[in-house]
Order: sequence, then C-alpha cells, then structure tokens
Amino acid sequence: MKRRDFLTASALAGVATVCGAQRVAAQGQAARDSWMPKLTPPERPAELNLCLQWWAIPGNEMNEKLDFLEANGFAAVEIPSGDWPIKNGEAMIEALKGRKLFLSTACGPSDFSYAEVEKREAEVQKFLPVIEALGKMKSVGLIICPARDKLSEPGRLSAKELRKDFVENTGKRLAQHAAKHGTSIVLEPLRRHETPFLRQVADGARIAADIGPGASVMGDFWHMALEETSFMGAFICAGSLLTHVHIAGLKERIIPGVHPEADQYVDGFKGLKLLGYRGAVSFEGGWPKNPADAKKEIPQEEKIRLIRNMVKLLREQWAMA
Repeated sequence: MKRRDFLTASALAGVATVCGAQRVAAQGQAARDSWMPKLTPPERPAELNLCLQWWAIPGNEMNEKLDFLEANGFAAVEIPSGDWPIKNGEAMIEALKGRKLFLSTACGPSDFSYAEVEKREAEVQKFLPVIEALGKMKSVGLIICPARDKLSEPGRLSAKELRKDFVENTGKRLAQHAAKHGTSIVLEPLRRHETPFLRQVADGARIAADIGPGASVMGDFWHMALEETSFMGAFICAGSLLTHVHIAGLKERIIPGVHPEADQYVDGFKGLKLLGYRGAVSFEGGWPKNPADAKKEIPQEEKIRLIRNMVKLLREQWAMA
C-alpha cells in the first residue's frame, strides 16, 4: 500500500500525527470511540470556489477575462502583487460589480530576511500601499513568503532571528495594517529547497496565530506534496486560519489533469470540507510543453481546453471527497 493511500485510509490518525495534539487508535471500534478527536461540524458547508491567476486567464481586456471566468465555472480571481493593485484597483472594483466573482489574493515576491534593518523596513513600506489597495478591493489578502532560500548568504538573518523579527515586527506590522484595512497577509509555506524557514501549513498557522489579527495561512498542493504527510491533516491543522489554496499538477507543476493518474486531491478536499472552507482554490502552475515546438507556448485554444478539463477533474474529485 502506498504511503498516501495509507494516510488517506487512516485520515484522522494522520491528522493527529501531523498536528501532534491528539492520539488516534488505528484499529478497533472501542479504541476509536476512546481516542477519536471530536471535530466540530462547520457552521456552513464548504464550497469549491475555483480560481485562476491573472496571467492564466484567456483574454486581453479586464472584462473579457472576468467574462471567461464566469462562463467557465470559476468563482474567484487572483491578481498580481507589486503596483498592479494600486494601478488597477479602481477598474477592478468597477468590473466586479454585478458579478458573482470575488477577489481572492494578490501574489508576488517578498523577502524579509535581510539582516539590515533598513532593508527590512523598505520591504514593509513597499507593501503598505498594496495592502491598502487590496482592502479597498475587498481582497482576501496579500500572499507573503517571508524568505526564499537565501539565509545562508551574507547579510541575512538566521531562521530563528527571522521568525522572531517577522512575528514581532515586520509581519506583525503588515498584519495590523491589513486588519485596519479589512484584509490580511496570507503566509505561504514553500518547499525545503525554496526556503529553510516556513515549509509546513501547521507552522504557518502557528506563526499567523502568534502574529494575531490580520494574519492567515494558505496551503499549496505542489509544496505540500513534498512537505506534508497528509493533505487533509495539513489543512485541518490550519483550521480557521486557512484563507487560500493553490493547486497544480502533482507530477509536474502544470495545470491539473495533464497527468490524471498523479493528480489526486481527494484527501485534501476532505480536509477542506471538514473545515467548511469557502475560500478560493487557485491554479498556480505552468502549461505542458508544446508538442510541435517546445520553445513555443501551446496555442490559446489548447489552454482553454486544459482549463475546462481541470474544472471537470476538480469538481469530480470534490464530489468524491
């Protein structure tokens, strides 16, 4: 039996192992009755709110992209970070009026690992107006990766120093600013070769809880496939602090459905359902190679076919969860 199959079959046992807070017996009805963790049913049932990042949405004009999302079963849109929300915020607010779409997150690079206080301060100041724009747009929040794999370079904080400073200073200030403007910062765990600092959803949730209001966490199936023993357990560990999810193929970081035998998300969807999760599940990945010319992107009509195939696959697996 494969490890992931075993963890799926013993899901609640996996949850207890990942969270480190409950003991669950693996066999026997009496043992299960004695040790099974009691999960409170969500107040509202979970929803599969599919989402695309801005670059992946077919179309040139803003309304053309939003029309595509609505016509193809999507419920949310994810935008770039940087100055995009500042420059395009008012237009997006107007374009979303009368639509059933919601604005999930803004995603862009960030780095708070500089040893120099001035450089960390510059990073904070860079994001303050972005957070304000996202608040006006009623966005879920700004995705933050506190550090990439640079902590071994000269002029960087250690992982211990970075965590302390992020919780007590840089991250806390951003979160407080986000809460003031009705949005949040969304911590994203990465893979071990991408960061030595934040790799698991439970750790991100602990950091968000330590920071306080205005901080939350997300899960990314691609990163989680390497770092977590159970998709479901990871999501449940985040609890109500989980506000966003990224999804990609699990064999390659491309659109789900190209390798359907590998792209299995039911275990994770079970966790989202147990939480009553109603945030976005947003595609973040690439496209398969063009079979005719690997140096060229696949045609637009093929991208649209793959997007619709992904929607079908994810809805089928959501129903199975």
